[in-house]
Amino acid sequence: MRTNSDNKLAYVLMSPVLIYLLAVMVVPFGWALYLSFTNKVVGVPAKFIGLGNYIELIKDSLFWKAVWNTVVFTLVAVIGKTVFGMIMALVLNEKIVFRNVFRVLLFLPWTIPTIVSVFTWQWIYSDVGGVLNFLLLKAHLISGPVGWLASPDLAMFSVILVNIWRGIPFMGIAILAGMQTLSKEMYEAAMLDGAGAFKRFIYMTLPSVKEVTVLAAVMTTIWTLNDFEIIWLLTRGGPSNGTQVLSTLSYTIGFLNMSLGKAIAIAILTMPPLIMLINFVTKRSLSSNE
Repeated sequence: MRTNSDNKLAYVLMSPVLIYLLAVMVVPFGWALYLSFTNKVVGVPAKFIGLGNYIELIKDSLFWKAVWNTVVFTLVAVIGKTVFGMIMALVLNEKIVFRNVFRVLLFLPWTIPTIVSVFTWQWIYSDVGGVLNFLLLKAHLISGPVGWLASPDLAMFSVILVNIWRGIPFMGIAILAGMQTLSKEMYEAAMLDGAGAFKRFIYMTLPSVKEVTVLAAVMTTIWTLNDFEIIWLLTRGGPSNGTQVLSTLSYTIGFLNMSLGKAIAIAILTMPPLIMLINFVTKRSLSSNE
């Protein structure tokens, strides 16, 4: 039975963690929340304006365009990473020559620094000497160089492709780890019973890796929603705001337009879906450990 002295000792032991959380999370978040209710501009004292920033954002068509772009970017990228990650896991789960070498090579996109991979993709997409245009011209699939980052629709497709390429290894390794726990005897028994590869995947593999796939997909959704570097380095939200998402819009308003209050308001508005996703991952992780 716990006594008062035990409770006091517990609070003493927890105090460093509580002080740390208060210093690096609660206080900065509280200050940011307050600034979102002000017209704070760099170099000018903040003035409380209540819900002014939020009302202005709700009326701003650019904000809603960024919301739509964020949804499209996140949804398509996560679906792409999940599908190709599953394919990658299925291939690497088979007994192929140099399987371990392929596992290492396919994991590289996730480990390369973002700025290095983005600059490489800039060269690939370039309409002057770009590898992609060169290959398509040689294959006679296009009649002239394509500006992959020059039009809104193509630019969104291009940044999504880079995000998918970078995120496939995480999804693939996560799903592959789940496949490693599957019983080989069950697969052999199913093969002896005449079950083909498709049926084995639908009725055995997929149900077995469903939990890890869902968790990995939710985690990559959180990362994709917060993705800033790929879009900013490739397009800076352009052209014509075609790739402007909430993260780049917040940066543009806060650091280029110097309107910190409004920029923080955008960040605050993106928190509810992130909190729900984090809560989902936490509950799933805890329930799986019970």
